[in-house]
Amino acid sequence: MKLSRMSKIGIAGAVMGTCFTAGVYAQDVLQRVDAYLRPDFKVVVNGQNIQLANPPLIYNNASYLPVKELGGYLNAVVNWQESTKTIYVNPRINENQPAQGNETNYTEIVLQSPYAYYMDYRGGTYPVLMNMTVDQNYYRLSDITRMGVDTSGLRKAKEKYTQELYVGESELNKVWGNQPPQPSMTTFEPIVISGENDPIKLKTLREYVESFRYYQINQTAYYSTPLIIDKLPEENTYSYLLNENNHYYKTTLKLTQTLIIGDNTPNYVVGSSSKEDIEVTPVNP
Repeated sequence: MKLSRMSKIGIAGAVMGTCFTAGVYAQDVLQRVDAYLRPDFKVVVNGQNIQLANPPLIYNNASYLPVKELGGYLNAVVNWQESTKTIYVNPRINENQPAQGNETNYTEIVLQSPYAYYMDYRGGTYPVLMNMTVDQNYYRLSDITRMGVDTSGLRKAKEKYTQELYVGESELNKVWGNQPPQPSMTTFEPIVISGENDPIKLKTLREYVESFRYYQINQTAYYSTPLIIDKLPEENTYSYLLNENNHYYKTTLKLTQTLIIGDNTPNYVVGSSSKEDIEVTPVNP
């Protein structure tokens, strides 16, 4: 093997590709080594050839692959937690697995004291809708699945009005073990939005919801408590669950982009459908 066919480079510590920021480390933590880029190496995952944006490295007769890029092909979530300098590789449930499993005999629960907040779990921060009942706390199944928690085999509960599935804390403790999710100490938002990452869209939605929290019609005062906003498959469309005057409602929010002359920054206005009283007419599954 000729060195002219390789690209010789120096690397420090474990190879993570270009997935994470290196950060600042004390000199005694780093170790400089000689390694080789091997763009001629082929990588096959589950029988399929894949093309990595970052080629394999060879050091001390061992191959090093970019963990976050490879994790995507392995259907895993890879998170980097800067505060502890930790890489988390979290297996993800197969996308074809039915959300409801084989069990159809669900425990029925109703919205009693729902509350949405952000939770830290295995290096990631996730929005979660929790329903506090007299017996225990229930977590919305779609949020738990998004976190990479395998809930197969756990008993589920179905909320009467929204028809959404939940998992009780007693069941989740079986898979959380001694490292359950914790409320995020760095991400606090009074209006929680799930599935949307665009900062301009997030700001627009929060400002709209905040502007309608208190209003008055014919001398009747209305007070609403936002529960959670979920991004829907249709572009710029969201489902909004709220509590208004101690009653639960759902409505659909729609973002429409507007043009401002001389301003290249995207701007949006929010439109909404009429509120649906889910306690009178349960939402179809």
